[in-house]
Amino acid sequence: MRFPRFKTVSRWLLPVAMLFMVIGSNRSDRVDPEIPGISQRVNDFTIDLLKHQAKSEDFPTNSIFSPQSIFHGLAMSYIASDQDTREELRQVLHFPEQNQELLKDLADLRKQLHQADSKRIEMTMANSVWLDNTHADFRDEYVDQVQDAFGASLHQVTFAHKQRVSDDINKWVSQATRGKIQKSVAPSDFEPRSQLGIVDEPALVTVNAVYFKSDWSSRFDKASTQDRIFHTGKATTVETPMMHQQSLLPYFENDHLKFLELPYVDNHYSMYLILPREIVDIRQLIQTITSNQIVEMRQRAYRHKVDVLLPKFELRTHLGVKDALSAMGVRAAFSNRNADFDKMIIKKNDAFRIHISQIYHDAWIDVHEDGTKAAAATSTGHFSFGCSAAPLPMSVHFHADHPFLFMIVHNGSRSILFAGWISNPENSHPPDK
Repeated sequence: MRFPRFKTVSRWLLPVAMLFMVIGSNRSDRVDPEIPGISQRVNDFTIDLLKHQAKSEDFPTNSIFSPQSIFHGLAMSYIASDQDTREELRQVLHFPEQNQELLKDLADLRKQLHQADSKRIEMTMANSVWLDNTHADFRDEYVDQVQDAFGASLHQVTFAHKQRVSDDINKWVSQATRGKIQKSVAPSDFEPRSQLGIVDEPALVTVNAVYFKSDWSSRFDKASTQDRIFHTGKATTVETPMMHQQSLLPYFENDHLKFLELPYVDNHYSMYLILPREIVDIRQLIQTITSNQIVEMRQRAYRHKVDVLLPKFELRTHLGVKDALSAMGVRAAFSNRNADFDKMIIKKNDAFRIHISQIYHDAWIDVHEDGTKAAAATSTGHFSFGCSAAPLPMSVHFHADHPFLFMIVHNGSRSILFAGWISNPENSHPPDK
């Protein structure tokens, strides 16, 4: 069989998520209503991704990622998928079968997140689409849906002007994230990957940015912060600045775990802290935790006077999402032979198939006495392929002086925005830029 000469046109998707968080009180003696379906989907994906990371050979000492950013970013691809591509994405990310359900639920979730925006809390979620029609003809229905359903602004660009486009995208990202993520793409990201008879050119980038800033409801006293021992293992320790406070906080414990909720101001957001009672490898905790466990611990948490010790930490991590999703079962989406994102383009010899080329995710968090700041960026590249417990005492201790999990949660939707762990706060510093 003689194959036609073919060209490949790239299509990039870049979600960026950014959050700044700090705590407020929240009644813990009530039973939470049923978690909305969209939040359950995000939370299940969060736990699945945590478990995958725990199995990796290059498991990092500390980590932070935004499942919300990855979920929203890939949702923009999922709505144009079909066949095996769609089924694999649906199973791994827990997407619903119908686009309309997903789009409605995501719109409702974004509305809830924005409702927290006030003088005491800054909360924005923004989306943009960067489109180049040089090679691929993108369907108006798809572009309109991304604009309408995700509220994305449209930018016509020429990706051949690599430096200019990367500068423009990075400027948009920086503005949307208040300067916390200044570089999400580089000119090299738009380099053609051409071979004889094949043209690889970028055609579309979508960007999702989330920004949040607030204060803890109950701040830590800076005068009480001092260097203390943190047990990195049963026989190893480091000294690290540990914050301290005594407050009435939602708390739960069982034979294996301690759970603490640190609310952000105005009760819209909280940080969940999950601490093993014994000093164990954090991977052991991750491999056994479930999203239902987290919900149950939150529901069973009651207010107690809690003596809290928590490390100050700042860290920045990079996650290769494509490799993770591939291992979790997403394969067709990354294949230039099998991917089915036909609803993105008008098929022609120049461009008849879209596939995801790469997904990168960067996240940053800063936890200090006044509150928490966090940011994340996810970039997804698509290419088109074509011719051409027991009762508790009144006062309890929650001393996070050994490896623990943390999650930043929107209380109204119970949706996880950030998740991560600390195994050695001495190493929790962002790399040199």
